[in-house]
Amino acid sequence: MSDIEHIKDLLPAYALDILTAAERDQVIEHLTACPECRLELRQFQVTTDALALASAQSSIRPEVKTSLMKRIKSRQTAAPIPARNTLKQGWRSFFLRSAPVWGFALIIILALGSWLLWDRLHQVNPSNPTPLRVVALANTDNAPGAIGTVIISKTGEYGTLVVDKLDALDETHQYQLWLIKDGQRSSGGLFSVNSDGYASMPIASPLPLDQYQAVGITVEPAGGSPHPTGVKVLGGNF
Repeated sequence: MSDIEHIKDLLPAYALDILTAAERDQVIEHLTACPECRLELRQFQVTTDALALASAQSSIRPEVKTSLMKRIKSRQTAAPIPARNTLKQGWRSFFLRSAPVWGFALIIILALGSWLLWDRLHQVNPSNPTPLRVVALANTDNAPGAIGTVIISKTGEYGTLVVDKLDALDETHQYQLWLIKDGQRSSGGLFSVNSDGYASMPIASPLPLDQYQAVGITVEPAGGSPHPTGVKVLGGNF
């Protein structure tokens, strides 16, 4: 009998001691390895033990009482509930019964771990500077729902642009990133967004990024422009 083939249909009759010898042996064998069925059997036995209290009390002849007690003792001796179980089986049963709860708890633990990792990476500590610098970009009236972020490496030499909720452009236009230093603008790269308005790209910077004061993003002809010609959609200061 496999682990999933329970004998719950036989448990009520087992509790009432009305099974055949073969059926009782089958139940006992299954109970040895199934804590779930043992628990359900105990509940049935509590119910059967309470049946006697549900009827009106009356006097019982001594010989009937003696016969009944012998039968009860015989049942307890011949067909005990197998209580021994291996540690592995016990833990397996516990996790199977608690699977929904543990699944929810696992989600909470993973979310908490991700938050702690993010907090640690972005925590300002004079003795341990933040490994990455994150610069949020502000949207303009030309892209009121747009979101933009520039992530700069610890050395200030490398960076990545991430945008979301930008309008998808036609084939003749692209977005262009501008790096601003002392009022002069240098191209940091061209990109297009997907249908959800999302895109990310490494920033192509002639100089280390920490030498620039600001960035901006404009709409330009496909292939880019030597200087900004279109409307500005995002921008921010370093």
